[in-house]
Amino acid sequence: MQYKRYILTLLLTLLFTACNSTDSVTQEEGETSGPLKIIGKIEYERIHPRHNEGSTILDKNNITTETAKQIIVKAINRSGQTIATTSTDDNGNYSLTNLPENTSLKIRAYAKMLKANKWDTKVIDNTNGDAQYVLDGSLVSTGTHSTRRNLKALASTKQSPPFAILDSVYLAMKKVLTADSSVVFPPLKMNWTVNNIESGTYYDGNDNIMIQGDQKGDSDEYDDHIMIHEWGHYFEAKFSRADSIGGNHTSGDHLDIRLAFGEGWGNAWSAIATDDPIYFDTMGSNGWNMNIETATHETPGWFSEASIQRILYDLYDSNDDGADTLSLGFKPLYDVLVGPQKTTKAFTSIFSFITELKNKNSSNSGEIDAIVGSEDIASIDDIYGENRVNIPNSYSIPLYSELNIGGSINICTDNTYSTPYPYNNKLNNHKYVRFTTNTNKNYTIRVEQNNGFNADPDFIIFKTSPFSNIAESSNQGTEEKELNLITGNYILDVSDARNVSNACFNVSIN
Repeated sequence: MQYKRYILTLLLTLLFTACNSTDSVTQEEGETSGPLKIIGKIEYERIHPRHNEGSTILDKNNITTETAKQIIVKAINRSGQTIATTSTDDNGNYSLTNLPENTSLKIRAYAKMLKANKWDTKVIDNTNGDAQYVLDGSLVSTGTHSTRRNLKALASTKQSPPFAILDSVYLAMKKVLTADSSVVFPPLKMNWTVNNIESGTYYDGNDNIMIQGDQKGDSDEYDDHIMIHEWGHYFEAKFSRADSIGGNHTSGDHLDIRLAFGEGWGNAWSAIATDDPIYFDTMGSNGWNMNIETATHETPGWFSEASIQRILYDLYDSNDDGADTLSLGFKPLYDVLVGPQKTTKAFTSIFSFITELKNKNSSNSGEIDAIVGSEDIASIDDIYGENRVNIPNSYSIPLYSELNIGGSINICTDNTYSTPYPYNNKLNNHKYVRFTTNTNKNYTIRVEQNNGFNADPDFIIFKTSPFSNIAESSNQGTEEKELNLITGNYILDVSDARNVSNACFNVSIN
């Protein structure tokens, strides 16, 4: 009985029937001979935002009809069998041909984009067995003439969100295709339901984007900038490289350089893909927005996601303002992201990105420096961030310390810019140590506090070519680990799990 109730719930939840959608059937003029076909258009309703200074809400009085692009459409018979399959084009049009005469068929539109050797993205209900969202028309006889059948997913009955989500994703994919028409997008599942009221919206680092759907609070299905921001993290993971350590963050924070770049990229990417610098998040009556290009500079610098998003968008856009006199477009940024940023021997940050962008676009180095300099960041010519001028405090530099095999160094973490544990992701919470091995053998790495007894040091070891996490140590107290390391370059990421004030450590490798 429980299984039967589950199947019934699944069907009632996901099969949007014709009584809850617009479903029109008309005979096609002049189509009286030849293979019988059904043509039509699939559309959905999108609710648009209304901005009022820094506040944004969904405007229920501004609902437009949009085309459902590149989605799967099927003709289904009375027994539930698929008779024909196709996809819509960018205008939402579809055509199903060679259909049987005098047969009851319905049109089913899937919230799914599938194209061989190109993309495979779908919207599913993660609270209902990962069931696929579809929009169903009515069962109607094909008769003996070709017909037109149009379907529209309505906002009022919550049919349209899956198709709005897909449309935002397709917008992002199209921008990437302008830079590289041969790109193949790995499979991706967009997890949305009105039952997602506490999950938040985020990319899980693998094949899923989770989407908040709380209809009484924060729902993100029509927030294209939020959708595309998270898709930007998917892009980093699948095509570039993302070393971000995650955690809470906001535009005024002093962040770990990896997190600052990752979030700055996500925000900038949403503006690049939409060609709209107004980033917004609707949350009932408490939504907000920011202008990625012209927002007030809060704590500008190489540790600021707001600075990084402005730099990346200014490098792309065609609007000259202030220090921005450069309009590179997206392809030069794409080429760095999928090339040297992916293989950099440093952590991914504004330093690795700008260094390689200037290497690939040397004739524009002056203009790039001007845009970077407008954010209080001195000229960047090194992936490790050497020669910093804008230094928040004495713990901030060097960003990477050098350690020789057989020697030791002293490093200090700092919690000045931190939020309480576990969000150990702000500037100076992590310190980076570079070392090189010249012989394949066992090495002992030791990290020990040398100015008290309250800290709990942890470390992660990364090999830099190819870049990979090869070991971690997170015991209580002094950290020591013996590892067999091959010849090459490494980075040690040292942090204090307890995030105490001004903890210093002796780091050695023998």
